[in-house]
Amino acid sequence: MSMRRLAVAGLGLVSVVGCTSVPFREADLVSLEAADPGTVREEFAAALPAAFRIVNTVTFEFKGRAFAAIGYTDVDTSRQAFTVVGLHPAGGVKLFEISGDAEDVESTFVLEEFAVRGDLARAVGDDTRRMYFDRLPSPDARISKERYRILFRQDAGDGEIEYVFSGSGGFLAEKRYYENGSKIWSVSYYQYLREKGKLYPEGIILEHHGYGYRLVVRLREIRS
Repeated sequence: MSMRRLAVAGLGLVSVVGCTSVPFREADLVSLEAADPGTVREEFAAALPAAFRIVNTVTFEFKGRAFAAIGYTDVDTSRQAFTVVGLHPAGGVKLFEISGDAEDVESTFVLEEFAVRGDLARAVGDDTRRMYFDRLPSPDARISKERYRILFRQDAGDGEIEYVFSGSGGFLAEKRYYENGSKIWSVSYYQYLREKGKLYPEGIILEHHGYGYRLVVRLREIRS
């Protein structure tokens, strides 16, 4: 079987075990009652990399099916620009290459078998933005404090976005987007590591509650 045929066959991989579990360590329960929300935000902002290149493994889960890929992601948050290349784990066959910014996406390449399944470029672009852009609440965001969490809320598009900071470092643990009181999507960040003074989550879980799918992203390599 050719590598291309192997990649196509891989589109049908099925996994029904553990698809709803969290394969990462949850943040420690540390009291943030004495923490200043502005300081928490500022310190996290200073530790975020403005531009980075990383290698991830990504598992897409939908209705009991799971498909894995290797992702090469290049992000420049100052320009709101990104490029994502997806490879099949077996043989490194390219599945797609997509670039974009805060508004638009462009498909440099999409494997034909993916292209017929819908607007892959738009889906990849939207989820990349959700994970890696806008990880800081506005200075004007509404703030509420709980014992173990600090929450920032602000208007976004047709709804509201909520940022949850928690753990021993007071780092961003989750972003949640709501419309009309319903959660549309959420992104959770796990196990931050520090590389050259900057923070990178070792694990990310994106859940699109409207469409019913989940992405589980595991950091494998930081290239810059």
